Amino acid sequence: MIVRYSFLFIVLAAGTPFSGGQSATVADLQPQLRQALAHDDACMGASAGDASNQALQSPIETEEIRTGGRDDGIIAAPQDGCDCRKGNCSTFVYLKSGDGYKLALEDRFASLHPMKIVKHGLPSLSGKFQVSAVQEETTVFDWSGKQYEPSLCATVTQRKNIRLPSIARHPCGKSAGSD
Repeated sequence: MIVRYSFLFIVLAAGTPFSGGQSATVADLQPQLRQALAHDDACMGASAGDASNQALQSPIETEEIRTGGRDDGIIAAPQDGCDCRKGNCSTFVYLKSGDGYKLALEDRFASLHPMKIVKHGLPSLSGKFQVSAVQEETTVFDWSGKQYEPSLCATVTQRKNIRLPSIARHPCGKSAGSD
C-alpha cells in the first residue's frame, strides 16, 4: 500500500514544469496568440468591445510547451478579476497549428504545467484546482493524439500538524474546474 501511494506521489510530483512560467500582459503576446485568446476567452471578448486597451494591459501568465527542443504550444492563464475566482483562473492550452494556434484544452486551474512524460508526441499536463485552503484536486492530462484527456485524478488534502498531505486517487470524471 505504501508503494502504491509512493508511486502516486512520484507521478504527481513529476508535474514539475520544464521552465518557470512568465508573467506579462496580453499586449506582450504574439499577435496570433492574442487573437486566439480574444476568440476563446469570454472575459477578454466582453472587455474588448468597450475597453480594448484595458484588456491588452491585463496580466497573463504563460508557459511554453516544448518537446525535444521543439516549441509545440503554450499555456496561457489570464490573471484578471474576471478570469480568476478563489485562486483558480481560466487557463487555455494552445498548440501550434500552421501560423496560428489551436485550442487544445480550456478549464480553471490554480496551476497547469507540462510534465516530462510524453505521450503521442506531446507532454502530459499536470493541473491543480484549489478547492479550499487545505484541499486541491490534481489532474494529469495525457495527449491522446487528438486531444488532452484526464488520465489520473486525485484529491490532495493537507492535514493539520502532519507534513505529508493525504492523497486519494479517484476515477476521472468531469475535470475539477468545470462548472
